[in-house]
Amino acid sequence: MIVKRYYDSELPVCRGNLLDQREYRYVREAGESYYANRLHSIKINKGSACRLLHYTPQRLVSCFDHLHYFVHNQTEISGSGAANKLHFMFLGDSRIRHQFYNFVRLIPDFGSQVWPIEITPAFHGDIDITSDILRLGLSFQWRPLINETVMETIRQWATHENERPYFVFLGMAVHHMMKENGGSFKSYQENLMKFAPILGQLANVTRVVWLNQYPSVDSNSWINDVNTIIFSEKIHSYNKAIRRILEKENIPIWDSSNPLAEEYVRACATLKRDEIFDSNGRPCLFKDVTYYDCNDFIHTGYSALSQATQLLFNDICNNHV
Repeated sequence: MIVKRYYDSELPVCRGNLLDQREYRYVREAGESYYANRLHSIKINKGSACRLLHYTPQRLVSCFDHLHYFVHNQTEISGSGAANKLHFMFLGDSRIRHQFYNFVRLIPDFGSQVWPIEITPAFHGDIDITSDILRLGLSFQWRPLINETVMETIRQWATHENERPYFVFLGMAVHHMMKENGGSFKSYQENLMKFAPILGQLANVTRVVWLNQYPSVDSNSWINDVNTIIFSEKIHSYNKAIRRILEKENIPIWDSSNPLAEEYVRACATLKRDEIFDSNGRPCLFKDVTYYDCNDFIHTGYSALSQATQLLFNDICNNHV
């Protein structure tokens, strides 16, 4: 263990586009799992490894201070104009909302103002968090479908600097699979082709990242109406179409955390739900421990999302700390 730690400390810090699986991939340990703190560079210095930093609240404050200085002292950098705050915007469905929650939970609550005051776990609405002390704005906008409202919002951000977030993180797919929203793959592709050029305009003036859709936890033993409509094979088909369409507009797609989600799905498949077993000397139900989220087939659980969020912070911060 000491040798491993020494080796990791000697590796260079990972920098660049860490979110693209074609550029960086997690290093495998023995037994098919992954090192959560180590990546392999694919395109640059092929086969070379680098280390990920572990972001704590203190390290994040330092990152945001450096980012704020960089953004507001570089004339070629636009965005985040409102009240001179760094503004991180998450736009999409409940999968994006879960990523937003994981992003926010590590950020210190330094005089933060939250609207609305009460937020349920399955909140279908907009959330705004601001901190004057950190000079930071964090927002989630509930936009599960690609429609004219979303397109107009992106147009406004592309053309109005004062309204433009510093970072836009988005993804909309699974709600388009549902019957009440049409459930048409062809219609989704047509909407995305209309949306892509508008999103490309925004990507020319600020940071835009599209979330690759993670696989779902599929199981024949607990099929219901929803998970016969939304399942991993269909999600994969949507992901392929999304990449084909968005690549034409040079929209970055975050897919390098896929191995974490896939490993989470495999772990869920090996566990029996609601089975009682021993944990730290006491009987424990499945739902009480790390993988209790497996009962939620559509949302990747905390055990994977927390590591994915660390990768996101590394991508945002490592060039500035």
